[in-house]
Amino acid sequence: MPAGIKYDLKGQEVEKELYNVKSGYRLAGGFNIDDSDIDDGQYIPVLAPLAVDFKTRTAKVSKSVKAVEAINATTLKVQKGSFAKVNMHLGNGTNGATISAIDTTNADYDTLTLSATIADVKDGDVLFEAKTANGKEVKNPANFLNYARVKKEAGATVTALGQAYEIQTNKLYVPVSDKDKETLGARFMFI
Repeated sequence: MPAGIKYDLKGQEVEKELYNVKSGYRLAGGFNIDDSDIDDGQYIPVLAPLAVDFKTRTAKVSKSVKAVEAINATTLKVQKGSFAKVNMHLGNGTNGATISAIDTTNADYDTLTLSATIADVKDGDVLFEAKTANGKEVKNPANFLNYARVKKEAGATVTALGQAYEIQTNKLYVPVSDKDKETLGARFMFI
């Protein structure tokens, strides 16, 4: 090896195929990321649900968390990689709570401490970011999915995926709540 030259031989992480790509339809033009809840440098993964505003040509991520085991009082273990933040409201359409603390030290899951228990949350359930602590309404209802992985930084844009079939729900990097599946409509088929 020549003196002074170092090679970074780590490969880049390859994203999984999450849907039948032949069924995908991308919208023309991009949308500016307008989401202060996502830190600069964080990545918005493929098929993350988006709330797109055509008038302002902006997009926010419709955030959700997926439980990896049943809720225990006010403690909820969730899939890594969520965009959960302290003071974010979570809900399931019937009940809700506010996140008061997040522990990310476990390599397999994150642990959320909630202001109240959300009854009957089981392993695999998806909770959405709610407008209020009662957990009844989605804060940013999804109308499209993200086409490609994008790093949030100044000037970054996302491309909206307007249609996709055979989406493999159990492989998604960011979960999609049942409420978001309703607003996405028949243009997206989750299996």
